[in-house]
Amino acid sequence: MIDKNMEHILAVHLNIHSSDIQSLESAVDKNGHPCIYVTLTRNPKITCPHDSSHHVQSNGYYTRRIVISDRLFEDTTVYLKVPRYYCKDCHTSFSEDFHLAPAGKTISYETVMKVMDLLKSPHMTFKEAAELTGISVSSVVRIFDEHCHIPRRTFPEAVCVDEVYSPGSDFKDSDYVCIFYDFYDHKLIDVLPSRTKNYLHSYFQSFQGTGELNTVRFLIMDMHKTYKVIGRFYMKKAVICVDSFHVIKQLNDSLSKLRIRIMKRYNTDSKEYYLLKHWKFLLFDRSINLDNKAKFNKKLDRYINYRQLLDMTLSIDPQLDMAWHLKERFTVFNATATYETAPKLLEDLIHDFVLANIPEFSKFTGAISNWRKEIVNSFLMYKGRRVNNGVAESLNATISTLLFNTRGIRNVERRRKRIMYAINKTGFMIK
Repeated sequence: MIDKNMEHILAVHLNIHSSDIQSLESAVDKNGHPCIYVTLTRNPKITCPHDSSHHVQSNGYYTRRIVISDRLFEDTTVYLKVPRYYCKDCHTSFSEDFHLAPAGKTISYETVMKVMDLLKSPHMTFKEAAELTGISVSSVVRIFDEHCHIPRRTFPEAVCVDEVYSPGSDFKDSDYVCIFYDFYDHKLIDVLPSRTKNYLHSYFQSFQGTGELNTVRFLIMDMHKTYKVIGRFYMKKAVICVDSFHVIKQLNDSLSKLRIRIMKRYNTDSKEYYLLKHWKFLLFDRSINLDNKAKFNKKLDRYINYRQLLDMTLSIDPQLDMAWHLKERFTVFNATATYETAPKLLEDLIHDFVLANIPEFSKFTGAISNWRKEIVNSFLMYKGRRVNNGVAESLNATISTLLFNTRGIRNVERRRKRIMYAINKTGFMIK
């Protein structure tokens, strides 16, 4: 027996009003599965959709099977008896459109909307969405493919480009997806299956003759040479800028390699190894208050604060001390320089990095020398903000979470749409 509350819930899931239900009957089919038979009410004022005639008569019913997503109706098949009519004037048969489900589908509109709403979360997998809606995984995937339509966005004035590691797709050319972001509104412009030069050339050749890329004023990137080549060739009016986050990250990675090389010279029970191993964060984290209250350290057998620990660590090796002070100078430069002061300050820094001749810094030194113009450009402002790839780094973490939770999505177009839908939250279209 189905009570009024259940009737109301069922009506909501079917996208109809309770008054549209003439009768409800619960039963069990021949295989022992629960069923609900719903007879819909005839509309006495209905007109023919072909000629608007009021001369219509009853013409029986047709039965439609519908899947709905609610724990109350889990494993229950709903059969709807939909009234049919016959027009006496044009001699055609028709039925009232109750908008129960997409044409030719058994899954209700309400279920479709619930699936698409769940998939806005980057943490939601197709499998989890299927479990929450009571339909199969293949049905969830089919709903997503059919109802998610996301064309690329127009390239804006300030564009960020970055990549996310995504192995295992059907596209064998690259293990990275290349992602273009809008620097200003933090939306994805497009997601490409490869960051290789050949693929990017092929992609941007379709823009030729449109003039769209001529509006790009800033192209912000990491120090990936392919992006610079592509940017110069297709976005001729854009100023190419290197993201400061990537520069600082490469610098810190270089210092970390030096720390590890020095640490390996000492026994694991030595004071030097202890300092380099357990207090390494003091070399990198500038947010720490170094002049904190001293605490007793059992290993060193003394009261000591963070600044003293840092000084002891730097005194282990002259190269480490020099490298740390160079890192600090560059970090301050990155935080305080302007577009006008940056060229001279950067040249002085490059000179001192070269003179230091620290092996672990050689790659970084070469990078800032080769990309000096683009590093200086990163101090330019756009709509009151310094250009950077901060939006990309933040969204990349979300995208990586999505790809990890879904264990990768092999289908290239599905992966593209899944990423853009989860970030931009738009692209859902009911047909």
